[in-house]
Amino acid sequence: MNHALKGWLVVITLAGILFICWKFYEEKLTQGMRPPEGTLKLNEMEENGVPEFSLKDIDGTPVSLKDFPEKIVIVNFWASWCKPCVKEFPSLIRLLETYPEDLVLLALSADKTEEDLLGFVKAFNVKAVNNFIVIWDKDQSVAEKYGTAILPESYIVGKNRQLIRKVAGVEEWDS
Repeated sequence: MNHALKGWLVVITLAGILFICWKFYEEKLTQGMRPPEGTLKLNEMEENGVPEFSLKDIDGTPVSLKDFPEKIVIVNFWASWCKPCVKEFPSLIRLLETYPEDLVLLALSADKTEEDLLGFVKAFNVKAVNNFIVIWDKDQSVAEKYGTAILPESYIVGKNRQLIRKVAGVEEWDS
């Protein structure tokens, strides 16, 4: 093999090695710059609206966001074992009682057992509030769609499933 051909092979091999090394370095360099998964989901919701879901409420009635096209819907993720959720619940009830025609609360429970969920609902007399809909997100599929990481966490949803605001943690809803 002549020297010119060997030279070109060496140059091409070195260029290939340098390219592979750069791609590896670039991936490691930018890996820490990627926003957390929850932020990416929130950005997607702001652009495309909140994810649709359909589950049954605690009475067995199918419930979906599209059932409330003219209402503001609060999608609230909670659990009976969550002390901040317990603290937040009374203010949600008072808010719904104040605006019964305008608001709907879809309260998605992360409880492990139906017994815990129903005990909590009974303690707060939730069934007396018409626009308070309790749903057991038994497998956390909806929470996962929304990128919910902590409890309580709520999403205020306007018409056309547009995200108005995300609330992470306890909120005094009636203040």
